Amino acid sequence: MSLIPNSWYWKHLKFALTCFLCCLPIVLFFLINFYLALIILISWSTIIIKNAYFKPISLHILYARVFFEYLLESPDLLSQLRPLGLDLFNTQLHDYSLSFHEHDKKKCQNELTYLQSFKNKKMSSDQRHSYDIMEYFLNMNLNRELSNEFEYHDYLINQMIGPQFDIISFITKFHRILKLSDAEAYLIRVQRISKAFDQLIDQQIERRHRNIETPRFVLQRVIDGLEAFQKQLTDEPNRSPLIIAFIEKLNDTICSKEKQNELISRLLKILKTNVIPAYDRLLNILHEDLSNATTDHGVWKLPNGDKYYKLCLEYHTTTNMSPDEVHELGKKHVERIQNEMRRSDYFVKFH
Repeated sequence: MSLIPNSWYWKHLKFALTCFLCCLPIVLFFLINFYLALIILISWSTIIIKNAYFKPISLHILYARVFFEYLLESPDLLSQLRPLGLDLFNTQLHDYSLSFHEHDKKKCQNELTYLQSFKNKKMSSDQRHSYDIMEYFLNMNLNRELSNEFEYHDYLINQMIGPQFDIISFITKFHRILKLSDAEAYLIRVQRISKAFDQLIDQQIERRHRNIETPRFVLQRVIDGLEAFQKQLTDEPNRSPLIIAFIEKLNDTICSKEKQNELISRLLKILKTNVIPAYDRLLNILHEDLSNATTDHGVWKLPNGDKYYKLCLEYHTTTNMSPDEVHELGKKHVERIQNEMRRSDYFVKFH
């Protein structure tokens, strides 16, 4: 007599058990691989998060992180370099806000802390050289541009490389238009000039509160340049570099003539409603500063100006020479060069 009940329920249970036992190796295989994949994912995520937000596991990763952070926070640089041929963040402009300045300062402090945690690690001569360069760079930034004492001593708005001019130059030279979405991005970027100028105004007001006065000759040249550009935008907008560059970048392979005309009309409207008023606001604040500006043009006039001047010399000469020593060295070299010229045939021939 069979001990196994020959019932309907048992037949189905036996079938189910048979199927389960047959499938068990497959189920175990997927479960093992699932948990293995989960462990790998968690481990990998932990490594990524640690290297992205905390102390990296190696100096090379720290260098790479600093570079990529700087790159990804610089839309202007991304548009110029186009990594992997991509136009990343091509609707954005550089952030000149006071809050971003604070973010930049905190980031630099963290990077220096992480870097110096590797200071006593064994390194090759090349690695030590790279370490010294980066440490010098971060220290100089924190002691000068990003220090609590001197962070606003530079003249952000200036006649040489001021962003009030560079923004226009960047958009017209480096914004690529290869498809319709790039043209739309161009319009957005031009519209963002207004926000960028408001950030520059905040920067100028912050300097005013800290008794950082832009020299009169700098203000006058900046104002002259801005007024000339604004006049062209107002009187002859079609001759503005922002319009001319846009038209030159458009072609029939990007969109139809009708669409091109529509885009140009929208750009003209943006110039009228966003950009020209931004120039008005910036010029108003600069005229206020000009009315109070003096002809004391040296940085010595700024708070702790002598110390700041010495820091600037250290940065540009990469030495610890005092200002007087640099001045004396310069005079010696000028005298040497003049003596060499007097002895040369070139000087005899042309003088």
